[in-house]
Amino acid sequence: MLIRGTGLVGDCTYISWLIGHMANDRLARVAGEAFSMITGADLPWLDLERKPPESIEAGPNDDANDPNVDMDPDENLPWPDQRLVQEWWTQHGPGFDQNSRYFVGALVTRGHCIDVLKNGYQRHRIAAAYHLGLSNPGTPLFEWRAPAWRQQRELAQMT
Repeated sequence: MLIRGTGLVGDCTYISWLIGHMANDRLARVAGEAFSMITGADLPWLDLERKPPESIEAGPNDDANDPNVDMDPDENLPWPDQRLVQEWWTQHGPGFDQNSRYFVGALVTRGHCIDVLKNGYQRHRIAAAYHLGLSNPGTPLFEWRAPAWRQQRELAQMT
């Protein structure tokens, strides 16, 4: 939860800490997601991922005696390559202001959140809806679970 929360907060001072957690197979994917939530780096697109470790068994299996029937919440997240992510951060990190909050690679602004709602991945869209709601107290939360046509209509009115 702490790693996920770090991504939502958007504080660049925790990037090295997140990269450090990418060495732990149990935390690597969630650390990579938090890194992407702050920096906007698309790990698969930038070839900053690795193959999944063979030792990880995610989700339910065929063993009827195994009580674990939960799906892996991180199942579709990429496996970050810690070394490649560190190299990317070394190159791009100086462009981030350590005293500012970032969300998917840009400062947290109304316009950027609307853009993420229109064009982002679902996990980013959910966070964008919350960022918008928190920045405008008293306004209704953007309904990211609504049918696409309803979301598009509402987003067209927001610009």
